Amino acid sequence: MSSKLPHNKSMKTMWSQIVSPWVDAGLYVIAPSQCHSCKQLLEHQEKWLCKSCLLQLQPAPEPKCTRCSAQVGPNIDTTNGCIYCKQDRFQFERVISYGFYQDKLKEVILRIKHLEGEQLAQTMGSFLGLHISNTLQLKPDLITCIPVHWWKRLIKGHNQTESIAKGVAEVLGVNFGSRILRKVRFTPEQSRLLPTERRKNLRRAFACTNHSLVRCKHILLVDDVLTTGATANNVAKVLVGAGAKSVIVAVLARSFGK
Repeated sequence: MSSKLPHNKSMKTMWSQIVSPWVDAGLYVIAPSQCHSCKQLLEHQEKWLCKSCLLQLQPAPEPKCTRCSAQVGPNIDTTNGCIYCKQDRFQFERVISYGFYQDKLKEVILRIKHLEGEQLAQTMGSFLGLHISNTLQLKPDLITCIPVHWWKRLIKGHNQTESIAKGVAEVLGVNFGSRILRKVRFTPEQSRLLPTERRKNLRRAFACTNHSLVRCKHILLVDDVLTTGATANNVAKVLVGAGAKSVIVAVLARSFGK
């Protein structure tokens, strides 16, 4: 009996290799997939995004500020920050961004804010995870995301930063903590406020609900866009206050709007 087992396994593997491409091709004919971004039909070998969208969604090139991930000129020392962040006191160690809030990436981020963009958000999270893994060799202990108020989530139907974070966590092979942070106070949209107002707007707006999961952990905090860093800084402050060893922020895009 044991002598036949390897043969049976090899036969199953062989048939799987023969049949799978035909099954995939049949499924493509019956229900062809759409690009998660532009909704065009994907070619048979394409996955998630079409070639055109993929070309437009490559990671932004270096150099970037090592502290806030802003685009900087060559040969500039950003150890202590750049013109955008050197006056700021952050509770997080640094920011990792996939790109800048412009062109195709901006279009995608606006799309993922809606319920129908949930799968696209997770796909972009996978790309962010690959960028972190391939470029920065980062392996945090825990991944979490910026929480939204329950009322806002009820209206929108989903939290796009959670979908992004799940994509990152899957690629990095790190646990995603979905219930360690909570937004305890409803606040106006940050994008409608001046930078000084954004900092006041978020004071005491977040809380940690599970200190034991956070304590002594190196945490990767995921968001969609970082502008002034006020939101990420307030959440990082809560995590550090709950005992986290360090917090690094990862975002799809770095923005410079006011």
